[in-house]
Amino acid sequence: MCKMAKKPGAGGLRSLLGKDKFKHGSASVVFTAVFIAVIIALNVIVSVLTTRFPSMNIDLTREGLNSLSEEAMDVAKNVTRDTKIYFIGAEEKYREDQLYSNYGLKFSQVSNLADRMQEANGHISVEYIDPDLNPQFISRYADDNLSSGKIVVESDLRHKTLDANDLFSMRSNSQTGATEYYSKADGALANALYLVNLENVPVISVATGHGELLTTEDGNLSSFADLLEDNNFEVKTFNLLSEDIPENTQLIFFGVPTTDFTSEEIEKLSDFLDDENMTSSHTLFFVAYPSQDWANMKNLSSFLEEWGLAAQTNVVLESDANNILSTYSADPRYIFASLNDDQRGNVLTGEYNNLVMPNSVPIERLFTSNSEIATYSVVESADTAYVLTDEMMESGELPEDPDTEKQTLVAVAQRYMDNYGNVRAGVVMDGSALSFTETYVANSTFGNNMFFTDLMKFLTDVNDTRVGLSIKQTQFNTVDITASSQVMFFVGFVLFTVTVPAAVLIVGLVIFLKRRHL
Repeated sequence: MCKMAKKPGAGGLRSLLGKDKFKHGSASVVFTAVFIAVIIALNVIVSVLTTRFPSMNIDLTREGLNSLSEEAMDVAKNVTRDTKIYFIGAEEKYREDQLYSNYGLKFSQVSNLADRMQEANGHISVEYIDPDLNPQFISRYADDNLSSGKIVVESDLRHKTLDANDLFSMRSNSQTGATEYYSKADGALANALYLVNLENVPVISVATGHGELLTTEDGNLSSFADLLEDNNFEVKTFNLLSEDIPENTQLIFFGVPTTDFTSEEIEKLSDFLDDENMTSSHTLFFVAYPSQDWANMKNLSSFLEEWGLAAQTNVVLESDANNILSTYSADPRYIFASLNDDQRGNVLTGEYNNLVMPNSVPIERLFTSNSEIATYSVVESADTAYVLTDEMMESGELPEDPDTEKQTLVAVAQRYMDNYGNVRAGVVMDGSALSFTETYVANSTFGNNMFFTDLMKFLTDVNDTRVGLSIKQTQFNTVDITASSQVMFFVGFVLFTVTVPAAVLIVGLVIFLKRRHL
């Protein structure tokens, strides 16, 4: 007779649970499960927090590309109007640097900086607009030709559109031949943010219609116009003969006119300067060049003479090699200049090292003051300069020991329009047209960019230091390690892709096999 098997009782279960193998195995499973759950929870929490608070993401870039500068953070914190930063294009294209990838541009940096601005101030918000899915939004900005890679910063006052050229720049290294990429995103975003929140934007209008040698439309004045716009000036263009002076203009720029003005145009300019109701200073800014035929521009010459200014036609030369820009084969026309010491602090206060005034004509001040108008020499050559005379040109030789003295290169004539000296009408003459070109205003080596920015701020009564926030360019494709392709292959593929994972796998298998026999 067979005996039926006995069911395991409570004692058998306790005996089973009491075995070391079960205890160790169960503890391992529980510990592993809890550990994995904690890791997952931590990842979820950290992901949520870093999305909500971008500053929690540690900026590991050597250049600090993903961190706002102190100036940019200050601008963001002081925004008081609701302001939108629209990224045109799908968000992943920005986050994953898919835009202009052939050029290696880091649009992810722009997203990171915008995130930090949004975090710093609840009035700032960031939104990504896919142009294919939102054609109505794109049509609202028809004049801006919006496409992926452009950014619109907008408040209820105005908007500003940034493109890749505003955010990045590139140049060729003259020594290595390699292309270097630079980011301007920090300053560009901050300036746009500040511009759209300004109650009043200083307007500079460029006059056309007289065969000007300096033009803004993709011409040799475009870098100067970009400099002004980068520093929150609004630049407009108009034809002086056929159009009215643009509304709210504070300064009219004349980029070397080569034909005379009509009496109607002179009257228009006089009315602009004589407006007794002006609430901010009005200025006419004339740029001269050696080839100008002032003898055939009698209306304009007479108008300028009333303001105590006259441009000459001969070029200023420098006799001291230390005051000449050496990169142009020591050409004595390419001279270094400086502020007039008597006007330092009165008109401008900066040092402006390496201020270059090439191929300049001297500006003559016909009087220092009369009953209404006072004239000032603002920028001068060194006292080792002299003027090329007609006799020198005819002989084809420069004198070995010329008579030298300081030459006025930029002069200002002003008339106060109120009893407090706060509102001025003025005329400026600058003798160096080349100083406004890209070579000098787009290169931080020279002091031209800061000089012209500060001069325009003074002439338009801009006292807020943020108008003129400097845009710093930071290189982001610097090479930290120099190694051959074989070494890079070994380190990247053999070591980290094969060796390290294989070692981890082997250690894991050994531990697993040992634990199986516990």
